[in-house]
Amino acid sequence: MQHLFATVDALEFFHKQEAVHQRRLIAVIVDRTGTHPLTAGDVAPITSYQQILSRLDRGLHSGITIGAARTLWHECASILKQLFTPPEIRIAELDELARLQAPRLQDVEKLKSLIVSPYHLRRFLGEIEHPAWLDLLVGTHLLDPPADNQGWPMFSAVDKLKEIYAPELSGVIEKIARKFINNESATWYPARAALDLGREGHATLQLCLKKHPQSPAISTFAVSACEKHPDSAAFLEFVANVVLNHRNWENSQVYLKNFMSSFCSGVSQINGLKRIKILAYRVSDVPGDEISHALFVMQNASLGEYSTDDSERGILSTLLGGLASCLKALVATSASSGLLASVNPLPELVRERARAFILANSRDAGIELINQEITSVIAKRDPLADDDVLIQRVVDECSEDSYVSAWQAALSTPPELRTLGASLAEGHVNEEWLRAYHWSAFLPAQVYAPWANTVAVISGSFGPPVKNKDPIQASFGYGRSPITSEELSAMSPQEAAQLIANWSPSDAEWLVSARELGRALESTVSSNCEKWARDPVLIASQLRHPTYVAHYLHGLANSASEIEAEAAGKVVDLIELTRTHPWPVVVLGKDNFDYDPTWRPTEHAGVSLIKALAQSGVGFGGRDEYVWSILADEVEKRSEASSITSGAVDYLETAINRPFTRALEAAFSVISMERKKGDVRTDGLRIIESLLTLTGRDGAEARAIIAPKVRFIAYVSSDWLEDIAPKLFGHEAPSEMGQTAIDLALRWGQPYEWLLENYRELVKDSVHRGVHNALDHYMIAMLCGVQGYNPRENLSFLSKTPGKISEAGKTLGLVLRGEDAPDEYGGIAAEFWKIAVKEHPKELFGFGWMAEVKVISDGAWNDLMLSTLGVTRGNVDLPQSVAERAAGQEQSEQTLAILDSLIRGLREEWDRREVAAYARSSLFSADSLVETANYRRLRNTLVERGLID
Repeated sequence: MQHLFATVDALEFFHKQEAVHQRRLIAVIVDRTGTHPLTAGDVAPITSYQQILSRLDRGLHSGITIGAARTLWHECASILKQLFTPPEIRIAELDELARLQAPRLQDVEKLKSLIVSPYHLRRFLGEIEHPAWLDLLVGTHLLDPPADNQGWPMFSAVDKLKEIYAPELSGVIEKIARKFINNESATWYPARAALDLGREGHATLQLCLKKHPQSPAISTFAVSACEKHPDSAAFLEFVANVVLNHRNWENSQVYLKNFMSSFCSGVSQINGLKRIKILAYRVSDVPGDEISHALFVMQNASLGEYSTDDSERGILSTLLGGLASCLKALVATSASSGLLASVNPLPELVRERARAFILANSRDAGIELINQEITSVIAKRDPLADDDVLIQRVVDECSEDSYVSAWQAALSTPPELRTLGASLAEGHVNEEWLRAYHWSAFLPAQVYAPWANTVAVISGSFGPPVKNKDPIQASFGYGRSPITSEELSAMSPQEAAQLIANWSPSDAEWLVSARELGRALESTVSSNCEKWARDPVLIASQLRHPTYVAHYLHGLANSASEIEAEAAGKVVDLIELTRTHPWPVVVLGKDNFDYDPTWRPTEHAGVSLIKALAQSGVGFGGRDEYVWSILADEVEKRSEASSITSGAVDYLETAINRPFTRALEAAFSVISMERKKGDVRTDGLRIIESLLTLTGRDGAEARAIIAPKVRFIAYVSSDWLEDIAPKLFGHEAPSEMGQTAIDLALRWGQPYEWLLENYRELVKDSVHRGVHNALDHYMIAMLCGVQGYNPRENLSFLSKTPGKISEAGKTLGLVLRGEDAPDEYGGIAAEFWKIAVKEHPKELFGFGWMAEVKVISDGAWNDLMLSTLGVTRGNVDLPQSVAERAAGQEQSEQTLAILDSLIRGLREEWDRREVAAYARSSLFSADSLVETANYRRLRNTLVERGLID
C-alpha cells in the first residue's frame, strides 16, 4: 500500500511538471521544422498545448461532459494543425491571407492558427498588401518588439508598404512606440522603423528621442532623419536641442558634423534667430574650461572666421562652427538688435566675440551703439580682430571729443615706471596693464598717449603689440638629420665621417639631432657596406663620438655579408678599440634620445656586429679567440636590465632586449658558424653551460635563449645535449627552472621528439597551464607516434582540464590543414576525433576546424562531423567552413544532414545565412536525393526559417 501511494504521488508530481511536456514538444517542433516556436504573446502554441493537456488530465480523473470532450477534441486538432502543417501548405495559406484587402477578426484568428515561429510572421508581414491588417494586429502582441534582440517581423511590413501607405504605417508605428516608450531597448525598433518612413516618421522619432535623449541609437536615427529632410524645420530644431546638448554629446557625436551642416544650410530670416538662440543655449552647456581653451587657441581672430578641422573632436568645435556659419548667413540681412538678443544666452567670452562680429558686419548698427560698445569692452577684455573695424568707424564718423576721453577713462591710469619695472623684473604684470598694452595696437595715438611709455616698457619684454594674432596650431613632426643619407653617400667614407664629426646641434634647428644624423650614417653604411668596411678604425677615429661609432657598427652589421674576409679582422680591431673608450663623450643634446652619453651602447653594437659576422659566415679574420673573450665578458654583465620595462612575464621578450642575453644569442651564432666548419670550440659550450646555474629572472631569461634551441644543441653535439639536459630541464636545474625551460622550449621552439619523449610530464604540465604552443607540440607528438602520446592517452589527459579537448580539435585542424600532411597523420587524427565523440561528447566544438583537413577522406570526415553535430546540436567552430566542405562534395544524405544540423543549431544570424547559401546550392545539385528524408528535412528547415521559398 505504501508503494502504491508513493507511486501515485510520483505520478501527480510528474503531471505537474509542465516544463517536461513543454520541452518535449519544443524538441519535436525543432526536430520537425528546424526552428523554435513562439512562446509568448497571442501566438503561444506551447502554452496552448500545455493548457489543453491540463484540461484533459482533469477531465479524465474528475469527469467531463460529452460536449466538453468534443471541444477539447477540436482544440487538439487545431493545435496539432498549427504545429505540424507542412510548410508548403502553411505558406500558401499565409500568402492567401496576406492578399486580403479588408481582413476581419476571424481572419486574425486564422492567422494565429498558422503562425508557430517568428519566421512565419515575418513571411506574412512581408507579403501583406494593405495596412488594414496592421490596424487589426496592433492590438495583439504579434507586432510587439522582440525581447531577445532578435529581428522584428514588423520591419518586413514597413519595407513592403512604406512607399504607398507611409501615413497609415506611421500611425501603427507610433502606437507601438507609445506602448513600449519606457523600455529603451524596445523603443529602438519603432524608432528604426520611423526612420524608414521619412517625414511621416518624424513624430514617432521625436517621441522616442524625447523619452530617451541619451540613447546613442535613437539619437543617430534622429540625426539621419534630419540629414534626409533638412527642410523639416520644427523637427530639425527639436532634434538640435536634444542631440547638441553637451550632456548627450557622447551618445550622438558620430554624425553631428553632417547634422550641423543641415541645421545651418536651412537657416533663413524666418528661423535664423531661433536657431542661433538654440546654438547659444547649447554652447552655454559646455564646461567653461573647454570654452576658455578653444578661445585661447583662436587668439583674437573673428568668430566669423572660425571653422572646424576634420581632426577636431568634441561638441564645442561643432557648435562654434555652426554658430559662425549661421551668423555669417544672417548678419548682412537681419536687424542687428535681433541678432544681439539671440546671442545673449552665450557664455560671456563667446558672447563678446559674437557681438563684435555682428556690429562689425551689420548694415544697420548705429554709430552711437558702436561707440558705447568699444568704451565698454576696452575696460573688461582684450581686443578682437572685429574691434578694429568698429574703432575705425567711430574714428571716421565721430568727433574726437565723443570718444577720446571716454576711451582713455576705460583704459584707466597707467602705472608709475618704477612700479612697472619692479613687476616686470618679478615676472608678474598686472592684467589691466597688459590689456592696455594690447589695445594700444588698435586705438588712435591720441587715445593711448598717456600709456605710451608704459607700452614701450612692456614691449621690451613682450615685443611690440600686434593687431592680428594667428590661431595657435598644434605642430607635429619627425626627427630629421642635418645631413641626408643621399648627401653622405655622394662622399667618400672619410669625407662623410669628417663632415659628421664637425656638425654640432643648434636650438634654431627643430627636431634635428645627432641621433638622426647617426641613423642617416647607418643607412649610408648599410647601402655600401663593402666600401665602409675597408678602413673601419680610420673612419671611427674621424667620427670619434660613440653615437656615430655605434650607428656605424650597426650599419656594418646590417649588411655584414658584404664585408670581405680580409676586412673582417679590421672590423674586430674596431670593436676592440671601442671597448677602450678612446675619446671623450661630447654633449650633443639634452638626453639619450638625442645622443649616447656613454660608450656602452657602442659596446652593445659591437656584440650585434659579432653576431652578424657569424651568421653571414664572414668570420673574424683570425680574431676568434678575442671574440670569445668579449662574449664571455658580456654574459657576465648581468646588472644591466632589459630595455623592455613593462615587467612582461614573457621571458624571451625581455631577454632579446637585454645585453647579457643578446651576447648569449651571439654566442649561439658563433657556435653555429663553427659547427658548419666542423670545429666547435669548447669556450662557447662552457659559456652556455655556466648560465644554467642562474636563478630568478636571470636564469629564466638565459633559458629563454637556450631552451628553444634544444634541437640545435643536439645538432651541435648530442653528447653535449645529454650532458646539459639535466641542468636545463631536469632534476639538476635550480628550483622551477626546469619547468620554465620546458615552457620556453614549447612556446618558442620547434617540436622535437627527444624533448617530448624524455620530459613528457613537464610537457603535460605546460599543456595543462595553457602555455602558448604547448598543445601544438603535444598533438604533434601524437601524430608523430611519440611514446606516451597515443590518441587515447592524450584524450585521457586532456579531459582533466575543461575545454582542452575542444581546443585540441582546433589545434589538430590548424596543424593538418592544407595539402601536405602525411596520410598516416589523417588516420591518427580521425581516431582521436572518433574517441572524443564517443567518450567526451561535451568537448567537441573545436572540431569544426577539422573542416579544412584534406588528409581525412570525405567519407570519414562526413561520419565524424555528423556525429559531432549530433552531440553539439549543430554548434561547432568555423561553421561556414564546415558547410563549404559539405557542399563541395558529391551530395549524399550525410552532407545534407550536416547542413541541416548546422542551420538548426547556429545562433548567429550571419552564420546561419552563410550556411544557408551552401545548403541551397546543395539542394539544387541533389536531384537524385529528392525523395530522401534528409533532403525533405533540409528543405523544410530552409522553408520554415524563410531562407528559401
